[in-house]
Amino acid sequence: MLTAMRRSDTAKVTARDSERTEAPFQCPTCQREVTLHKGRIKVHHFAHKPPVTCARGIGESEAHLQAKLAIFDALKREGNVADLEIERDCGISVADVFARISGTPVAIEIQRSALSANQINARTQNYHRLGIAVLWIALPSPDLATSKYSPSAWEKWCHATYYGRIYYWDQGQVLKVAHFDPYVIEVPHSTWYEGGSERSAGGYDKRSKRWRTPRLGIPVLISASFHRSHREAWQGGTVAIPECSIYLDRQTKWWK
Repeated sequence: MLTAMRRSDTAKVTARDSERTEAPFQCPTCQREVTLHKGRIKVHHFAHKPPVTCARGIGESEAHLQAKLAIFDALKREGNVADLEIERDCGISVADVFARISGTPVAIEIQRSALSANQINARTQNYHRLGIAVLWIALPSPDLATSKYSPSAWEKWCHATYYGRIYYWDQGQVLKVAHFDPYVIEVPHSTWYEGGSERSAGGYDKRSKRWRTPRLGIPVLISASFHRSHREAWQGGTVAIPECSIYLDRQTKWWK
């Protein structure tokens, strides 16, 4: 995690702006002491001392921390952004970045593999109850440049929640936005003889259950390309979406 409470004055501080001489620091959630880690390679951060029983910061990779800090820094430079905070406590959720963008309260959540579908739904519902629009963002994937992509369950949930689009962090506040087209598999025609009779099969196309073809739209800016949208509850296949408030980009559909 990038922030902690400094015990000497109970101020919320960031790891990059803190020094070890200011210790002790504590976790805002469990109140236990955390250690400041500062180095030349990894993002400066705080970590719980073992044994770890607190969920705050669990599942945050180096890429996650870098994205969170880059989005925060980029939004600081925008005139229509107010009340900006990194790791904002929102009841049962801790938003990676919180901001009021042109007056709209927005919780920005970056994908982490440790979150289950139930946890994602619970966080999304919590933001809706608080009147906050949520923007779920995935970490970059080089496979988006291919025609054959296998989205995770988390990506399928986002794709359905945002009406057929999913956001991937690129740099600063710039996001790539993708739609998943069906991936078509050709089943070749074949013939054979069985019991003295000629048999045949195939010769048709079918949609893959696993693979999709990514279609990239125009990159979008968090501070300028989005608006708040109300999302009705929906369920289809293995995906269940609660009623929620989402932060949706204004780009028109670029897929058929």
